[in-house]
Amino acid sequence: MYPQLAIEAAAHSDVGRRRSHNEDSFAALPCVGLFMVADGLGGNAAGEVASRMAIEVVKSCFEEGEELEETWPYGTATPHDRDEVRLVLSVRRANRAIYEASQQQEVRGMATTFAGVLLGRGMAYIAHVGDSRVYRMRGGRLERLTRDHTLLEELLGDSDGAREAVEALSERASVVTRALGCEKSVDIESRVEATKPGDLFLVCSDGLWGPVPEARIEGVLGRHRDLSLAASLLVDIANENGGPDNVTCVLARLGGG
Repeated sequence: MYPQLAIEAAAHSDVGRRRSHNEDSFAALPCVGLFMVADGLGGNAAGEVASRMAIEVVKSCFEEGEELEETWPYGTATPHDRDEVRLVLSVRRANRAIYEASQQQEVRGMATTFAGVLLGRGMAYIAHVGDSRVYRMRGGRLERLTRDHTLLEELLGDSDGAREAVEALSERASVVTRALGCEKSVDIESRVEATKPGDLFLVCSDGLWGPVPEARIEGVLGRHRDLSLAASLLVDIANENGGPDNVTCVLARLGGG
């Protein structure tokens, strides 16, 4: 979509220390400015099917340039509006495809989280469902740009005093309350952020941000300009800290910084 943008990218994914197979899927597509991570949910490898479907469906909507069937008043919308809506509609299409496939007995109940960033001219378009995250590194500071769709985050949003009650139920606090494929329709959260040259975006599964503190992530990204090295180091640190889950890290940096 934006081949003229100078975008450097790298990605790394690993099964972790405690899982038998990797149910994370990802894509890093500098040619269209699209970077995504999906973390599959469901037994019998169904999560792997769901996450792969999410990535492939959204990817096809951009790489093949096909028109999405949902209507949108493109004639009256700005290009920025169109890009945000195109990303959201592509994730909505992925949700529908996963839901329909999940009705089959062998993959019944499969679902996946999703987090994606579309980088355009001067703007970043973000869409997510679940607890995969998007961060931005700017001026040496790491900032989270997504809000987890988990029991903990939702109750914290309702009440300042909810943290103690939820953390007492530690096994349930991280339960995902929203994912692709669970229902025919899903509430996809999106936002638009102005970009600056040198902005570095991180898209990752909870296998990274769970075991690795944000201060440590910030330190690694601040010390290492080589994105392939940074992505590999972050995954290694997650595994050194127990590797409780599949871990995926996608990095994209805008040129000019």
